[in-house]
Amino acid sequence: MKARFGVATAIALCGLVAGSGAGPVRADLRVSAERARTPPPRFRYIYNSDSAAAAAAAAANGWNLIDVGSKAAADVLPRGTRGLVWVGDYDNSSCSWEISDSTVTSEVQRMVGDPKIFGYFISDEPNPYACPNAPAHHKARSDLIHSIDPTKPTVIVLDSNGFTSMGSQDAIDQIPLWKGTASYIGLDPYVCYSWSSTCDYARIDANIAAANRAHIRYWGVVQAFDDGSWRWPTAAEARRMLRQWSRSRESGYMTFAWRWAGQSLVTRPGLLAVLRRFNRGAVPRRAATRKVAASAADVRSQRRGQHPLDSAEATLQGVFRVPVARWPLPSA
Repeated sequence: MKARFGVATAIALCGLVAGSGAGPVRADLRVSAERARTPPPRFRYIYNSDSAAAAAAAAANGWNLIDVGSKAAADVLPRGTRGLVWVGDYDNSSCSWEISDSTVTSEVQRMVGDPKIFGYFISDEPNPYACPNAPAHHKARSDLIHSIDPTKPTVIVLDSNGFTSMGSQDAIDQIPLWKGTASYIGLDPYVCYSWSSTCDYARIDANIAAANRAHIRYWGVVQAFDDGSWRWPTAAEARRMLRQWSRSRESGYMTFAWRWAGQSLVTRPGLLAVLRRFNRGAVPRRAATRKVAASAADVRSQRRGQHPLDSAEATLQGVFRVPVARWPLPSA
């Protein structure tokens, strides 16, 4: 549904029409970013939020999927949240699973029917170049889990940052290989590097375009950490990354991370505030206010039968976007 601003724009421009003269007349229409609301992503996951304190803080800031490692941890999560259960990883050195099929089977059987469990996180950054059979291995693991618990999704996250070098094309080229290997596929282009004061936003767009072409169900992973290769994004940089993902076909999103490399997201209150507002449905905007300029020519055009609101509303359309259709979601 397209946002409409007829009444608000008319009120703001009434003074323009009444006060028209020979010179240009300007009206400032301040559109608050905080008032621009849209439903937040249905699924909002944050890494490394498994302690009781971290889970409570993550829930209070709007994340509804918590990083857990067991049924017991999921069952005590705060109201309104569920656990995405880590069930072991894929070893890129041996090209095999760290946890056997029999162990995974036993673990999943205990979690069937548990309403506090959202699904199963089965792999983080597998390498299909080191392990050409990795996509087939992941599909087999996902199929095994769904044979036991068909109602809950499986999730994997790809390395979107490059294999041969930082930002190399091979991370983009791998995306079609993973189609059908899990219910949701996370894409994690971290684009704010420690050696640069700017972020490589085009990298996010390239991942989105490749995922759309491959027709996979994906979640964007938003950078919110600092270590040797990457730095904390500023609040403005985070807003831009969130805006990019929100305009994509993602069906959920992930944040990395509540804790990482001895640091916590709570130490970055500005960044946390941006993520909290996004989780609660505030649309990230390029700026909190926009100006709409009107001239005496606009007023004269009204006398000729052309309403000045036509051009004003067209300008305001740049502030708001029509929601993009989402891929169908499972019932989980």
